[in-house]
Amino acid sequence: MNSAICPENQGLPAAQGPGASNPIASSRKLWQNMGLMPQRPPLQISVRVSGETTILDLTGEITLFNSPEIRKALITQLREKRVPYLLLNMQAVPYVDSSGVASLVEGLKISRDLKSRFALYGLSKSARTVLELTHLLRIFEVHPTEQEALDAPPPPPFDATAHGGGK
Repeated sequence: MNSAICPENQGLPAAQGPGASNPIASSRKLWQNMGLMPQRPPLQISVRVSGETTILDLTGEITLFNSPEIRKALITQLREKRVPYLLLNMQAVPYVDSSGVASLVEGLKISRDLKSRFALYGLSKSARTVLELTHLLRIFEVHPTEQEALDAPPPPPFDATAHGGGK
């Protein structure tokens, strides 16, 4: 069997046969099946309610491969269920990449558009560092513990013009 190397795939074997395609990667599973990425447990998301607060308990890394899951969960709670306060428990989230941050920012934007409250608690050192480096830590409402997040008064309304978002 000829195992030609396809240069545009950076040394990965080229597909064989007529009409064969040569996907580089359309998902984490493909990379894992090729042995190029270690297996990691999937992101787990559970929902619970405490009074008027909906809490999403997240377990696992928030990365390119599972950020669509967190995005869908945020949209469901904010746009479809119209929860007044969405709190993300990030105590079991060891790492957030840029795509995960983008999903969190989208959730924050949706919550502001709908006048809902959106907060994070229990950030790992790594997640906190990512938000600090992107200058987003001061944009998000962040609390050390769930109880502090539940007890904290809502922050003043967000003023987009004060943050360069207005006309």
